[in-house]
Amino acid sequence: MAKIWGKMWALMGLLLFNSVCNVSSLSVNVNNIECVYEYVLYEGDTISGNFVVVDHDIFWGSDHPGIDFTVTSPLGNTVHELKGTSGDKFEVKAPRSGMYKFCFHNPHSAPETVSFHIHIGHIPTEHDLAKDANESTRKRVIGYTVGEYILLTLVSALQVIYIRQLFSKSVAYNRV
Repeated sequence: MAKIWGKMWALMGLLLFNSVCNVSSLSVNVNNIECVYEYVLYEGDTISGNFVVVDHDIFWGSDHPGIDFTVTSPLGNTVHELKGTSGDKFEVKAPRSGMYKFCFHNPHSAPETVSFHIHIGHIPTEHDLAKDANESTRKRVIGYTVGEYILLTLVSALQVIYIRQLFSKSVAYNRV
């Protein structure tokens, strides 16, 4: 029973780490075609990762065709493709946000185990940084302008009160 709880805690820790770091890593058995889906939040995010066929150098002969890897966008367009490989690194800029499909195709009849790692992250561009600076400056200018108007209204109100007090006093002048 303690073993089961230990495995559950390890799984929960792994899921928590995965949600914090936005990193996915898994192993899949590829018989024919196996696909993994990952959601990309922002257009322009970088999708990077790698995969490797486990123990390919032991079991594969020179006649093995390797496996194929494709990344498909939410609209169904192929954004990255590798043919006949035992593993590789990849990096793709997401053309749009949405659910991306990562598929492995094994043309050989023997099932293969593929270790797969993916990272999705938003890397700000110069345009994003300039936009953020512009937005920050705009907020400060609006804040200073509103503060200036409040101060101007307060000073004007104090002037009106002061002038009314000057004219409200009845001063007795000696008339000759």
